[in-house]
Amino acid sequence: MRKKHPFRHALLATVGTVSGIVLLLALKPSTDPGPAQADAPTAAATVTARSSAPPSPSAASPSPSASAPRSRTPAKKHTAATPSSSRPAPATPTRTSSAPSAPKTTAAAPAPRTVTGTTAQTRYGPVQVRITLSGSRITGASAVQYPDETARSKDINSTAVPKLNQETLQAQSASIDTVSGASYTSAGYRQSLQSALDRAGL
Repeated sequence: MRKKHPFRHALLATVGTVSGIVLLLALKPSTDPGPAQADAPTAAATVTARSSAPPSPSAASPSPSASAPRSRTPAKKHTAATPSSSRPAPATPTRTSSAPSAPKTTAAAPAPRTVTGTTAQTRYGPVQVRITLSGSRITGASAVQYPDETARSKDINSTAVPKLNQETLQAQSASIDTVSGASYTSAGYRQSLQSALDRAGL
């Protein structure tokens, strides 16, 4: 076994210590750390001051083109078209105001007229007839004269004449029948009636 030499160990320790010091000196920066540490707060203060300082007018104020608000033309409001505006209004029928037509004048009824026929002579006496006309229509008939000299004639003709008047209105002409028992009066009545119609233009 080798014996341990204390001197050798001490020498190795010394050499290791010196080598460590040399390495530390080699790694030490060339500049003095003092001034560098002193400059660090100043640089930090400068940065702080720059950040807190108000921006310069050129940097703060935007260019006129950027700062000026763009003029916006007001957009036209598109209102929803209501049915009354979108659809054409229905054409209102225009009433042409024509002048009121003159009231129809109804033809005035012709004034009634009276025509008397000629006197017809019969065996028992004269017979004469008078008629009333409205236009061409016979509205009335009566015997102005008829035989009434005797009681018999009065009795017969009081019945015969009203019958002859009624038949005239029904026939509207002289074509009337003979009343039984008053043949002479009936013949004279037709003769006078026809002359009255001829005078009336019928």
